[in-house]
Amino acid sequence: MLKNYAIKYSIEFVVIILGITVSFWLNELSITNQDEKERIKILSSLQLEINEIKFYCDEKKQIWGNDIRLLNEFLTTGTGELNIDNILKITTSKNRIETFMVLFRVFDPPLNRYQSIINSGDLKYVKSETVKEILSRLHNTSLSHIETAVEHEKQLKQSFLPFITINHPEVILARNNNSISVDRYSKILKEAIHSDNRLEAKFVMLKRYLEFKTSILQVYMINLEDLKAEINLALDN
Repeated sequence: MLKNYAIKYSIEFVVIILGITVSFWLNELSITNQDEKERIKILSSLQLEINEIKFYCDEKKQIWGNDIRLLNEFLTTGTGELNIDNILKITTSKNRIETFMVLFRVFDPPLNRYQSIINSGDLKYVKSETVKEILSRLHNTSLSHIETAVEHEKQLKQSFLPFITINHPEVILARNNNSISVDRYSKILKEAIHSDNRLEAKFVMLKRYLEFKTSILQVYMINLEDLKAEINLALDN
């Protein structure tokens, strides 16, 4: 009789242990599956944002490139060598020409998804340390370098308008005179640049800043491509 009770309780004990073990295993499996779903969701979200950032960077690269092309036209040696056709290929607007002189161009890529992931702590679901490292390099190091370059450009451009207003008011007046064409306005600006070493020096420095900013943007875009490749690799694993 005692032997039967012992067997009975032993079986019940084993069943309880097995039940607890299976329950624990199923719970762990459920957590693992949920974590995997979150991992894929986070990586897919970052993947979408990469495409948005790439589109934004391509636009900036084109705009900054056109700014440099305009500067090159106005900085050509001599007063009679302005190629109006080259300028008109870039812009037919006096406002566009004035913009690259006095307005700095911000760099504000779409980072809502990334910032949301960081703030919520959901980056923990990303297992790839390489993805995390490139994310940090892209959105912290590279981005801060571009922001610093933009700030330097801003400081230089803030000195343009008061300098031109005081020393070359004809440029400001020509911009607001609707009877003056973009061709004539361009010639007035070029004459002002080449008649004043101080103004020419400002344009030379502006060109350097823009070229430096563009080179940093190129590094940013390389990091972006690296991130895209690593995320694709992580999603395949």
